[in-house]
Amino acid sequence: MGRGKQTMTRRSPLLRIAGLLLILSGLLLNHRALGAALATDEEVTRPLALVAVFLMQAVLALAGLWLLLRPPRGPVPAFVGAPLLLALAGVTGFGAWAEARYREWVQPRIRQLPELCECWSEQPESFPGAAKLTWATASLKRAKATSTDSVDTVQWETMLGDFLLRDGQNDKAIQILQQALETAKARSMPVHRINQIRRWLGVANMRVGEVQHCILMHGAESCLFPISKKAVWQNKTGAFKAMEYFRQFLQDEPGDPSVRWMLNVANMIAGTYPEGVPASEIMPPSVYASSEPTPRFREIASPLGIAPVQLAGGAIVDDFDNDGFLDIVVSTFEPCTPLSYFHNDGNGSFSDWTAKAGLKEQTGGFNIGQTDFNNDGLLDIYVKRGAWLRTSGRMRDSLLRQNPDGTFTDVTDESGLGAYAYPDISAEWADYDNDGDLDLYVGGEMLTVTKWSPSQLFRNNGDGTFTEVARQAGVLNLRNVKGIAWGDYDNDGDQDLYVSNLGQPNRLYRNNGDGTFTDVGPELGVAEIPPFNRTFATWFFDANNDGWLDIYVGGYAYLGGTGLPDISLVAADYLGMPTNAETLHIFLNDGTGHFHDASERMKLNHVRAPMGANYGDIDNDGYPDIYLATGGPAFDLLVPNILYRNIGGEYFSDVTTAANVGHLQKGHGVAFGDIDNDGDQDIYVQMGGIYRSDVTASALFENLGTSNHWLTVKLVGVKSNRPGVGARIKLIVNEHGKPREIHAVGGSGGSFGSNSFQQEIGVGAAERIDDLEVWWPASGIRQKFQNLPVDKFIQVTEGAPDYTILERKAIKLRGEGPSGREPRPQAALFGAPGGTRPPGPRPPGAQGG
Repeated sequence: MGRGKQTMTRRSPLLRIAGLLLILSGLLLNHRALGAALATDEEVTRPLALVAVFLMQAVLALAGLWLLLRPPRGPVPAFVGAPLLLALAGVTGFGAWAEARYREWVQPRIRQLPELCECWSEQPESFPGAAKLTWATASLKRAKATSTDSVDTVQWETMLGDFLLRDGQNDKAIQILQQALETAKARSMPVHRINQIRRWLGVANMRVGEVQHCILMHGAESCLFPISKKAVWQNKTGAFKAMEYFRQFLQDEPGDPSVRWMLNVANMIAGTYPEGVPASEIMPPSVYASSEPTPRFREIASPLGIAPVQLAGGAIVDDFDNDGFLDIVVSTFEPCTPLSYFHNDGNGSFSDWTAKAGLKEQTGGFNIGQTDFNNDGLLDIYVKRGAWLRTSGRMRDSLLRQNPDGTFTDVTDESGLGAYAYPDISAEWADYDNDGDLDLYVGGEMLTVTKWSPSQLFRNNGDGTFTEVARQAGVLNLRNVKGIAWGDYDNDGDQDLYVSNLGQPNRLYRNNGDGTFTDVGPELGVAEIPPFNRTFATWFFDANNDGWLDIYVGGYAYLGGTGLPDISLVAADYLGMPTNAETLHIFLNDGTGHFHDASERMKLNHVRAPMGANYGDIDNDGYPDIYLATGGPAFDLLVPNILYRNIGGEYFSDVTTAANVGHLQKGHGVAFGDIDNDGDQDIYVQMGGIYRSDVTASALFENLGTSNHWLTVKLVGVKSNRPGVGARIKLIVNEHGKPREIHAVGGSGGSFGSNSFQQEIGVGAAERIDDLEVWWPASGIRQKFQNLPVDKFIQVTEGAPDYTILERKAIKLRGEGPSGREPRPQAALFGAPGGTRPPGPRPPGAQGG
């Protein structure tokens, strides 16, 4: 009997492979990966797009399963299977690359310095350039042509008015906003909507006067709060128009804190405060009056030629050429403008050394700081870029090595720092592994609404290069960093790390001493800052001179949900009204390495809006004081910078008005330093906003002094890092018959602005220093000196048997000169008229598109 012929059709291996590739593609081509690969903001957020992606993933996965599970059939011809596999392999490869982009395994292309100017029009909606203004203009035109709803037209007119203000087209903005107001009133729109437009018109008219008097006619008293009689505006038209709109607003909505605040400020600048303010809306002088005596300051930056008119940026005060006089380096966020290097000539004047030092090509930089990464005794500069710009902010930072001839060389790439680029505003140096050289921690910011940049820890290899070790060290953070501080809070001999995250809990990374860190912020009560964890600048300092480092972190007054600081919160706090916003915070160390919130007891529990901030000792009493540079993008945020004097380590007192330092324009980088070598600390503040027209002259507040004594200590490390960052200094003095300790730490102070590395220490009424002790972090050497004179500059070299007295000449700063009340030619500030205007800040008040 013959057996029947058996046939068996096997499943084609090509189809099996194709099925696996389809399933893998379905997994890899998710909305996160596709956003990272294809979307300009690296995110897919539109509901229809998300649904389409999910459906595509489902189809790919089901098709793959079907190919794997379908009944066996005949073999697939090679001329069909091979192209199919190649196509699927390409799709899978793209998906793998996109997923790697999302997970940061593959870095996107990094913008180099020549490209930074081109990035201006790519900024997100909060910081529009010409492209966004064009979009708003076209949208309004379309709404007028197609919409029968006047509400829609009014909304677009109001938005366009805002964008025109941002671009410096103030007169056109007022014209558009007046059209919106007339339409809203003619259509009997709700009072609240009409008042929104009135508010904008008040702000726009105030802005016209600001441009004339705070910028083009800038003088020593310009825009210092409260406005003095010498600083009353000569042309009061804008102020009077603003008052009228604010009064109309308050008639319908009495008590609004922001409009009430602006009405009072408008009366100040017109010279009609307080009599011109309705009794129900007046802001009494007690709201801003200083209750403690304090040194007086005078603002002298413009006569000295060190007041660049710029957008927001950073500042360093330090001695870059080692001649014994502190110089000033300034940066600006605007990506077409280079750093400014002002050399202190030692005779009361400054020279612009920007070109001489080779810094003309170093453009942009929201923040800057000094370092000495190679321990050669020459200060280097680190430039931080891309802040707030999310995915558009992938601009590389710069490490600028100073050469012996005083020029700077960009060594970012050769040092190993150029392989990464994330938006950052804060990066700080410390020797976390105690090997004698400074390491760098760079804080990553938000990339999209659901994705954050990793922070980076660059370990200094000691040969001019760095190795990135954040993941191994456990300090990736993956939150929206706005401030970084290094300090040894537990006094165990190594540097710990505090990270201020905007909108998320902060971190306190304890250094484990083995190259790793542990986040103990929640355990020690310094992570949560209610109600929304919105914080900015931060630092470690010894606020009460007990030998244990405390933490300052500034709450940033956001309006819930908008992502922007709001004047109503700050104004309400000044006016004694309830608010729901983060206050300034100070956490006192209890001497065991634990903290308690002392913000209320030390009278810092106020709502302000500080970005830039730093600390110093303005009255030489040995206790650190605080200067806050306030502001935000919006033009209505006219609130003063704040100076808090530390009263004996017990509490802080607002002495802004007594000290004459309450600048109303937007403040950013803050740097303390004894610029005239007279023994007291002066304050340099980089000024300017973020919108293209919101430029302002930076300020130097010269300290007019007190009778207290001081000691300035220049640290020179040998085994430890050269500038002595992290070294601990303790002085014992006898004041009024009682001994007391004064503590200081080597470093540049806060996270937004850089003080001089030389430690400028007040000793109060003490006429001698009984004991000086310096502890060095890498060697553990503890040097002790007795019976030192006061009012001297000294150098302490690690391991040396004695200190050295440095001969430093006190100088008189040439702050006299023109009052600044005469208008300066606009061309002198922004370039001659005519020609093609490059990308960058628009001259305030400039008209046209």
